[in-house]
Amino acid sequence: MKLKTLVNGIVAAAVIGGLIAASKSADAQLTNFHPSFYGSAEIDTRNSQFYLPGVYLGVGGLGWSPYFNANGYALHYEVVPGVSGSDRTLSAFLPTLGLAYASRSKGISIGGGYAFVNNEDPGAPGAEGGGTSGATASLGAYHSGRRVRSMHSQLLANYNFDSRYVWARGRASVPFGSSRSHPARIGAELVGQGGGRDGSTSNTWQAGPTLEYVWTPDLRTTAAAGWKSVDGSRFAERENAAYFKLEFSFSP
Repeated sequence: MKLKTLVNGIVAAAVIGGLIAASKSADAQLTNFHPSFYGSAEIDTRNSQFYLPGVYLGVGGLGWSPYFNANGYALHYEVVPGVSGSDRTLSAFLPTLGLAYASRSKGISIGGGYAFVNNEDPGAPGAEGGGTSGATASLGAYHSGRRVRSMHSQLLANYNFDSRYVWARGRASVPFGSSRSHPARIGAELVGQGGGRDGSTSNTWQAGPTLEYVWTPDLRTTAAAGWKSVDGSRFAERENAAYFKLEFSFSP
C-alpha cells in the first residue's frame, strides 16, 4: 500500500512538473492571474448529499495560459445501500495545475493533480474526484458562439488513477425569453460517473434541465434537477432517485 501511494505521488509530481515546464513557454502574463470562486451542493432522494467549494486561478486573454484549480468535496452516503446506520462521509482535497487555451468563442483545458481523500472508498457512488487518494487528470472544453443568442455548451471530465473512477458532465443552454439582455438561460445536463476496484464498483447516470441566472457581471447561479440511476457491484439492484443541485460562480 505504501509503495502504491509512493508511485501515485511520483506520477502526480511528474504530471505537475511537466505542466509547470510547459507553462513557462506559454504566452501569458503571470501577473494577470485573477481568482474565480465556485461551489455546488447536490441532494437526492437516496439520502445522498454532495458538497463542493473551489477556487480557480487563471490568466485572462486569448491563447495558451497556465491555470491552478483547487477544490474540496464531501460526500455523505450509505456504505451499504438501504441499510440504516451505514452512513459515511468521505471528504477530499484536490489541487490541479494545467494549461488552458481560449479563443473568442471556445476553449479547452487540460490538467493534472492529486486527490487527498479521507475515509477512502474506491467505489463510493458520487465521489466526483474519486474515492481514494491518487493522481488525477482533468479535461474541460466549452463553446459559446459569437452571436448574442448563441447556444453555450460545456464538457468537464476528471479521472482518478488510483480508484479508477471517472466523472464527466456535458451541458448546453440557450437564452431564456426574447430580450437580448435577459439574465437567464435554460438548458440541460447529462452526467456520468463510475469506477472502483477490489470488487467494489458503482456507476451513476443523471440527466435533467438547468436554469442559469446572471445576477451581476461577476455572480451567477445555476440550478439543476432531474433523475438519477445508480448501479454497481455493491448494489443488489439498480436504484433510481430524483436529485436537485445548486451551483454558484463568483469572479471579482
